Amino acid sequence: MENFLQWLTEYKWYAVGLVFVLVVFALIVRMAAKAYRRHYEDFRKEEANIKHLLELKEKYENLTKEVIMNADDDELLEGTALSYQLVLQKADDMSGEFKKMKKEQQFIYALDVFVSDKSPQIFFRENGRELTEIIIPALELIGLFEEAAEAEKLRIMFDEKDETTSINEKIISDVEEYFDKGDVLTKIKHCGAKYIKKNAEMFVKN
Repeated sequence: MENFLQWLTEYKWYAVGLVFVLVVFALIVRMAAKAYRRHYEDFRKEEANIKHLLELKEKYENLTKEVIMNADDDELLEGTALSYQLVLQKADDMSGEFKKMKKEQQFIYALDVFVSDKSPQIFFRENGRELTEIIIPALELIGLFEEAAEAEKLRIMFDEKDETTSINEKIISDVEEYFDKGDVLTKIKHCGAKYIKKNAEMFVKN
């Protein structure tokens, strides 16, 4: 021990350097471990999402009245929209194909995108007018008038053709909190499912 202390005294800068290297190495190992965990968690989430979509595809690709009536309310909105998406992605002109759909089918598709985006702000920022212009009547269609009024605050704000309303971060935050706090997205899924079942013939894929 005495020899070691003498060595530290004589070669203190080497000792400091050695400690520094060891600390940096420990930090790198720790960061690498965290990065690996994050990567693994992201991979597992993506894997689970792919599995979920494949299961939905198998259930809802052939969207019949029987399929609709036997569906779980938690997944019917997403499954119905996925059924339409499978048709749209095969079309040369997706926009034109979308316009050929029944208005109610377009509304259900828009509601699913709204729920999938998990944020009203993201929905209005990242989607085109085909969807942003119909989300308000879509919410009203399934009886969510208060929710439609809240979403309308952002629709106007992000409408490029509307020059009367500017971006207001306070309003955006309030609307985001309203949809998050009341678990409104789950409510949309369930209300959408009930409407689809009540009007099953309207949503059967031709």
